Amino acid sequence: MSKRIILGTVLLMVTVFSLLWFFWPSEEDRIRVQFDELSGLVSKTEDSSPISDALSLKNFSSLFCEEIVLETGNSSRLKGKYTNQALVRNYGRLRAYAKTIDLRFEVLEFVSLDHEGAKVSVRVFARATEKRGKEHHEDFQAEVLLRKREGEWRFATFTYTAP
Repeated sequence: MSKRIILGTVLLMVTVFSLLWFFWPSEEDRIRVQFDELSGLVSKTEDSSPISDALSLKNFSSLFCEEIVLETGNSSRLKGKYTNQALVRNYGRLRAYAKTIDLRFEVLEFVSLDHEGAKVSVRVFARATEKRGKEHHEDFQAEVLLRKREGEWRFATFTYTAP
């Protein structure tokens, strides 16, 4: 009887650890989630309320390192170094002036990945409509550097690489 209990316990433990290993998200999956979360927080529909705007601003800074570097293509006024709080203020102003915003990240390719940082090449699609109706759009390739801080992946650098 005790051999069955020991064998059953060992098999159960192996099964549990195998399932945990299989379903535990990889670092690449966790980074993809960060891109999805950034896309979801930035995007704005016509029917969004001031409360939803405030909630998106509340969580926005937690996606970034303390200092963020933007190396942009066409828009030189966005280029520079920002603190995550300054980026939140700038994004808040953009969100207030925009009727709609759509930000999507597609075709993520991991250039490098280690325990402290990751470099991801990504296709960025950004669209915005001002409250006056004027539309803006950008489609470009970017290289994004993420740093692991306090166990979480955070965006550190966005570099425009090609249209």
